Order: sequence, then C-alpha cells, then structure tokens
Amino acid sequence: MPELTKLKKEALEKMFQDIDSVDVNEIKNTGITIRAGSKLVKLEVVSETPIEIEEEIREEFRIRLREKLQEIKNRLNQKVTEIVETTSRIRIEAERKEQELKSQLQRAHPMPDVFVEHAGRGLSCVKGQGRGEIIWLVSGIYWPKFYDGKRIDPKYSKKLLTQIMFMIHTKDDRVTGVSTRQLIGLDYFDHYHQHRPDCWGHWVYPKTWSTPNDLIKIARDAEAVLQNVNPHSIANRSPRGLPRKETLARHMAAETNRRAREQNPDQGEIRTGVRTTAENGPDVWEI
Repeated sequence: MPELTKLKKEALEKMFQDIDSVDVNEIKNTGITIRAGSKLVKLEVVSETPIEIEEEIREEFRIRLREKLQEIKNRLNQKVTEIVETTSRIRIEAERKEQELKSQLQRAHPMPDVFVEHAGRGLSCVKGQGRGEIIWLVSGIYWPKFYDGKRIDPKYSKKLLTQIMFMIHTKDDRVTGVSTRQLIGLDYFDHYHQHRPDCWGHWVYPKTWSTPNDLIKIARDAEAVLQNVNPHSIANRSPRGLPRKETLARHMAAETNRRAREQNPDQGEIRTGVRTTAENGPDVWEI
C-alpha cells in the first residue's frame, strides 16, 4: 500500500506539471487562410499591434482555461485514486490467498503408503494436529500370561483376554509415543501398568520408523510386553474390568506352584497375626 501511494503521488505530480505548463500567452495566431473560389489565399503575420480588447479576451480565456484544467486535474486524481484502490484490493486479496495456500501446504503432508494388506493386519491411521503428525491405530489384545515371570493358570488367563487398540504417535519419521486404548472412544485402557500414558518398564520402543510394517511390529512388541504383570511396578492394583492384583497373584499355574512349594516348603503356612483375607478370599474383579 505505501508503494502504491508513492507511485500515485509521483504520477499525479508529473501530469499536473504538464497541465500547468499550458500558457495562454503561447497561444498565438500564426496566420489566416482565405478561400476565394478555387484559390486559397494565406495571410501571414508580419507585425503585431496590441489592442485593449485582445488582452480582455485573453484574460477571459485564461480564467476559463484554468477552470477547465482544474476540472481535468480533479478527474485525473479521482481516476488514479480508483485505480490505486482497485490495485490495492487485488493485491490484498492475492496476498490473502497466497497466505492461505502456504498455510494449507504447511499443514498438508502426503498420505502414507498404507494398503489393504496393512488394514488386514489391524493398521489404520489418521492425521494429527501438527505438520507431519500421524496417529496410527493397531488393533490387538491385552492378555496377561505371566505374573512376576511365573505362568498364570491358562484357564484363568483366558478370562483376562481383552481386545484393545494400540495408539502410536509419529512426527515425520520419528515415533513420539505408544499407548494402549479402548476400542470404543479410544480412552486409555486400564491395566496394571497404566499411568496415562502406559508404563513400559524396561522396554523401549524404536524412536524412528520407515514403513507401516515397523509400526505394526511396535504394537506386537508392546502386546508381548504386556503379557507379564510386574508386581514391583504396579500402577493400578484394581484396573477396571480386570481382577485385583491380589486375585491375579493367586492363580499361578499348577506346575509353577508345585515348584514354588518345593523351593520353599513354608510358603503355604499362615503366619500368626497376618491378615489373609485378600489372599484367600473370593476372586474380586473391578467393574
């Protein structure tokens, strides 16, 4: 806008200078041509003798000319102003559209190479909030099979099997987060190591990825990590929809219990003064 105003001012000044350069005194008659039948007679000025009426006529003509020139100036100023305003509006609109296009390009990123075969393995994805951010969803199961490294009774373990969703956040080629989610609503899935987000213990997921297969592998590795419940890092003793931690601890596989008794014969004895309600009471599940 300042550049257009400057150009307008310079253009008007130049035009006004040309208009103001018109001088009535420079308008003189250089001669007269008379037609007489088929002949033209041209009279040339040899000398001039000023007369009073001529100056009056020139003054009147000068006044009318100034009025006309001022009218021309006003029209020129109006037209140039309209042109500048129109140009300014076009420029502002062009800059707005350019900014919108740049903003769209900044938010846009190419669709990752996810095919039907990946969807068949439980993978889908949605666009994140920022540039280059993608949220990957991999369907899986939560199935604790071990408690502190000891096998849980398979018959009881099957009751714990729950379908869940693994949510993996990426930005460009970096993996920024892995968490377990419920199938409906995608809220955090409650389990024994759920800190919102999940506590993965010693397992560290890869920090980069190159193909969707890498993300599926991360979900499957996380699925395997969750098969063992570590009683030393419990975040939630009573997860919703799962048995309490104490209930889970009582359902070790028969072979595991037998070996434990052989290694520690006094394990089954009840010490005086120790409350055993939680250990020997009925199984309790949190709803």
